[in-house]
Order: sequence, then C-alpha cells, then structure tokens
Amino acid sequence: MEYSEISGIILLKNYGCENVYGQIQKFTFTRVAAVSFRRAVPMRNAVEDNQSSGQQEHFEILPMFSTRDKGMRMTVLRPGRRVGRAAPLLPWLLTAMVLWAMTGTVLFGTLLGLAPTPAIGTLLGHPVAVGAAVVLLFAAIIATTGLYSRAAGQFGQRSAAGLFAMLAVTGGLAADAGVLLLWMRIMDSSRPFDFKTIATSPTVPPELGAIAGAGFALLAAIVLLRLSGSVAHARRRQTDIERLRMEGLSFAGTLTTRRFTNSWLYSFPMFKVEIGYIVDGMPRVFSAHMLTSADRVPIVGSRMLVLTDDRGTSHVELDPSNGAEFEPDVNKYAASHD
Repeated sequence: MEYSEISGIILLKNYGCENVYGQIQKFTFTRVAAVSFRRAVPMRNAVEDNQSSGQQEHFEILPMFSTRDKGMRMTVLRPGRRVGRAAPLLPWLLTAMVLWAMTGTVLFGTLLGLAPTPAIGTLLGHPVAVGAAVVLLFAAIIATTGLYSRAAGQFGQRSAAGLFAMLAVTGGLAADAGVLLLWMRIMDSSRPFDFKTIATSPTVPPELGAIAGAGFALLAAIVLLRLSGSVAHARRRQTDIERLRMEGLSFAGTLTTRRFTNSWLYSFPMFKVEIGYIVDGMPRVFSAHMLTSADRVPIVGSRMLVLTDDRGTSHVELDPSNGAEFEPDVNKYAASHD
C-alpha cells in the first residue's frame, strides 16, 4: 500500500480537527535489502549488490526512530522513494481550499453579516443552501484528509502534513471572507464601515465578519510561515537519510534499552531507546526517540541498522534483513481513551 493511500481520516487534533482523526494503519512496502556487517561497509555497495540479485523484503513504516527529533517532527523516507516535493500537493491543496471557501459562504453570509445583498443573505439562509453547505463540508473534510495523507507520503512527517491541512482550512475560509467583503463593498460602496457598530447594531454587522475573516487570514499567514520551515526541515532529514543509505557506513546494532515515556502521540506510544553497536572492536551506543503502534513495540535485543558518516549524521531503523520481534501483549502500551 502506498503511503499516500492510508485509509481513514487522519486530521490531527493539534490542527483544529479534534473529533476527526484516525489511526495511521500499518502498511508495508518493498525495498532493496541492505546487507549488514559487523564492520562498517558503504551502503551504496550493499544496495547495488541486492539490486543485482533482485532481493526484496517487506519494510514496515512503524516503528520510527530519530536521533534528533521527536513526536510530530520525526521524519522517515521510504527506501527507494525520492525526497519529498510540494508541487504534487498543490492540486489537492487548491481543491481543499476551494471546498472550504464554498462551505464557509453560508457561515460568513448569514451568521457573520457578509452577504453582499439582503436577497443573497436570504438565499444563503435557505434550508437547501444550508444542506448544500453540509455536503460541501464533508467533501472538504475528505479532500483535506487526502491532502494530509499525500503530504505525509511526500515528506514522511506528521508536522508538515498537518500544516498543509490547516492551510487548506484557514486559507479557504479567509479567501471566502475576503471575496464576500469585497463583493459587499462593490454592491454598496456608500455604506460606512465602522467597527463601533459591532456593539450598537441590532443585527449582525458585516464588520464582525470582517474581523473573523481577518483572523482566519492571520492564522493562514502563520501556518504558511510554519509550513515553509517544516517542509525545509523534513527535506533536510530525508536528504540525510537518502545520503546515508547510499554513501554512509552501515553497522549491525542491537536495541539494548527501551524506556516508555508514558506519553502518546494520539494512539502511538513514544519511547526513548538506546542502540548498541561495535566499531573497530569498540562498543558504542546511540540514543534515539522511537514512535510506534501498540502492536509493534520491538523487544530489547531486536536487531537494528545503524547508519553514520564522517559528518556526525546518523540514522537508525530496524534491520530489514532480520525478522523483528515485538511485545506479545498488544494492550501493554495502548493509549487509554477513558
């Protein structure tokens, strides 16, 4: 199953969708197997050797490990996948923004006073228009979910994916408020625009809708700034992983310590782990963060693949050439939803 085809709604609570979220399902994908040695060997040679023999193995996305990041900033790169790009996501982003803008027309036009004319306001308040807005809301949620899934597939990071989804929501609603406000001013340019009427008007004044629209616009600008940084961060991490797999040094390691942090990223338990490995006969240890699902918690002693280079960059993952063993009690680290 492709990363971008994860089934279920995965809109995260941190981004304003507290009751629309789902568990990321496990999925497998094939990768060219890299051969691990007790001594360091270039990863490029291991990959090329296995490509020539046609050897392939299944590789699970969970658990995720990171020696530098934790939580939503942890980044993965599927073996054989290129570093993520934003261009393939733009059609999904624009589609989701348009749907959110269309959904928000009833909200801004009837409840927040931005209907260009009284007749249009009455039309937007009709039950048929409200029903259409509900249908568009579901379509917007589906499109945003698809955007989130594809962004996660591109950049291998939940933070970037969530920000793409949030940009679709806030950007669409801000654009809708702006268009309605501009349309209203064109239809009645003589009407004074005074924010004091919010406190004195017997009806909902358009100034209230303008403030709400400005709030969404400010949120969209903040999300856009954060998104640019998150995408740059994810691409740097993916570039490092790609380079280490092709040019770095590979060591066979062992998961020596696993400590549960008593915290979850939604339903995914988080751990601090240590991986031991040997370089030139000398034992060394890596500390890392681990994010996984409750049914894929590797036991102490699991074989690991440690990738390093002379720049001090490192990456660890379960060794795909050895069968992994997981905690038999799948409820031990399951999140409580009481």
